[in-house]
Amino acid sequence: MKIPFYLVTGFLGSGKTTLVKRVLREHADSKRIAIIQNEFAPGNVDGAELARTGKKFEMLEINKGSVFCVCLLSDFRSSLAELVDRTQPDAVVLEATGLADPIALAQLLTAPELRSRLYLAYSWCIVDAAAFLQMERKITRIAHQVRIADHVVINKEDLAEQQMIADVEERIRDLNPFATVSHTTYGRVPLQDMFAPLIGDPAAVRRAREHAAVEAAKRPPVESTAVRSTKPVEREALVKFLNAFAADAYRIKGFVNISDGTTVAVQCTFNNIEIESIEGRLGPTELVALGEGLDTESFASSFRRIEAR
Repeated sequence: MKIPFYLVTGFLGSGKTTLVKRVLREHADSKRIAIIQNEFAPGNVDGAELARTGKKFEMLEINKGSVFCVCLLSDFRSSLAELVDRTQPDAVVLEATGLADPIALAQLLTAPELRSRLYLAYSWCIVDAAAFLQMERKITRIAHQVRIADHVVINKEDLAEQQMIADVEERIRDLNPFATVSHTTYGRVPLQDMFAPLIGDPAAVRRAREHAAVEAAKRPPVESTAVRSTKPVEREALVKFLNAFAADAYRIKGFVNISDGTTVAVQCTFNNIEIESIEGRLGPTELVALGEGLDTESFASSFRRIEAR
């Protein structure tokens, strides 16, 4: 029997991991779920975030690029087939990197090693209400993420004005008239019917012929880096560090050990900086940053300067 495959897309910082965490919290006790975490940067921050749910799930991490890119696609198909055969899950959920271009999604699952194992069940696209219009004009792959989605979630509405939200929905419906559109904050999307059969084919399948003529975006000119450290930092110094780099980065995320013995989770999307104290995480500091023109050497050296001596 074929296994349902679910895709979660959305630009960096839109709220994809929050949605996947909710999938685990609502379904991992009754379903055997395999999660594929695809990170553009060389890090596993999102995988660690999923582990904090305390739920049992299978995991495959693929970093340093998009699984839809030619450079990784062949290896990804083989790894996905091996994951399915090894774990025999009830469902597979792929959280794609925010820089993924999934326009050829329908073709991915027709590959010889996958077509007898998986079928495309549903695709979500998470949209940052405050950043979508600005970034969609600059980055083609964001529009492609919307085009193949069955459900577009306009997230973080508390950070956007009503007129902007209306403009975002109008643009989404222009890109994809087949998708359901919902409005929310913190990724609060109804998931109780996640495993109910979809009426009709997913949007990516219905539009496969149309999308066959659409050229996938090339690898984006985005720099990425990961800083790891066993030394704590002062919280005030961390805030200053993030303020210095957040404006020039699409995304900064990770976990940082503080000098007072606590650990914080860091989430930065453009100038929006969130630092949250967390419990139960053991391990070194790991901070990932991505951005066009990001000075990765300066990012790493500046962080070293704020470490405790």
